[in-house]
Amino acid sequence: MADLQTKRLRMVSWNQELALAAIHDKVELGRILNVEVPNDFPSDPVREFVFPMTLKELEQDPRVGKWSGMIVHVSDAILIGSMGFKSPPDQLGNVEIGYDIISEYQGHGYATEMAQALIEWAFHQPKVSCVTAECLVTNVPSIRVLEKVGMKKLSQTEDMIYWEMNKR
Repeated sequence: MADLQTKRLRMVSWNQELALAAIHDKVELGRILNVEVPNDFPSDPVREFVFPMTLKELEQDPRVGKWSGMIVHVSDAILIGSMGFKSPPDQLGNVEIGYDIISEYQGHGYATEMAQALIEWAFHQPKVSCVTAECLVTNVPSIRVLEKVGMKKLSQTEDMIYWEMNKR
């Protein structure tokens, strides 16, 4: 996914340098990307679990970086979040999307805009046949994003909703 671009956003795919900077040095990350990196980027769970896992996967295989990245708001020149697939497609062709947008930029359609572009990109990859997602039943903004991009509820538990969209 070489730098996915939408009307208002740009996604920069992961590499080891970016992952290290995102985990350890926001000033360096901002310098590399030539953007402002806000204090609340990323959320604590993403910084503590997702980014270290991303770095470990990149160390094993740099090609996994193309499946996710960081979202830049182009006109504001600010890093507003991260989005991507948790891994390359599995044996059935499934990829699971996840995203995290800083609070100041939530509610403006940015997650929907980039998710639509990312899903379209994924369905142009030869091994992808289905995009899945999961979110808490209490995460109304995420539910709205998944509905807007056309995902369908597959099932629900007391805490989670499971979603999918098949390649058309």
